[in-house]
This record gives sequence, structure tokens and C-alpha cells, in this order.
Amino acid sequence: MRFQLPQFIETETKIIGPFTLQQFLWIAGGVAFIFLFYTLIKGVLFFFLAIPVAVIFGALAFVKIDGVPLIVYASYSISYFTNPKKYVFKKDDEGIKDYTKQ
Repeated sequence: MRFQLPQFIETETKIIGPFTLQQFLWIAGGVAFIFLFYTLIKGVLFFFLAIPVAVIFGALAFVKIDGVPLIVYASYSISYFTNPKKYVFKKDDEGIKDYTKQ
């Protein structure tokens, strides 16, 4: 008996147009921040704040490093620097014995 195997299990489903749900939520969050800036700040300062926000949220939505989304990669980087390191090998000079014949 043959069983059907799922195809493309590592690709995310496109839900809203050409975007996955996660990409759409990052874009919507960026648009919400920019709209908030627009309502609170007028003039040239708005553009100086809106452009970096758009770049950051666009990067969070679309950039992948070695197949890992940028937000996951950033969380790995932060946890690497904040968590204590576990040393597997520690040289012990006193425990070394010479088993060669003399």
C-alpha cells in the first residue's frame, strides 16, 4: 500500500498574497509604528524616524541568514552573549600520568 507523503514541508504557506503570516505581521507592525509616528510627529523628523523603522521591520520580515529568520538569529546571538558558557574540556596537569615504560 502506498502512502502519500507531504511535499515541501519546510516551506511556509503563503497566506496573504505573496507573504507568509509571519511576514505579513512584521509588515503590519512596521506600518502601525510608522502611522503612530505620522500622527505624533510632523515634518522632516517623521522621515528620519520612519525610514529606519521601515528598514528594520522589512529586514525582520524578509532577511534570512543561513535559512534562519533574522529575529531567531538575533535571539540566538543575544542568548549566546548573555548565557554562561559551558566548557567541555579543561586541562588538568595533575591528573596526567605517564604510562610509558622507562
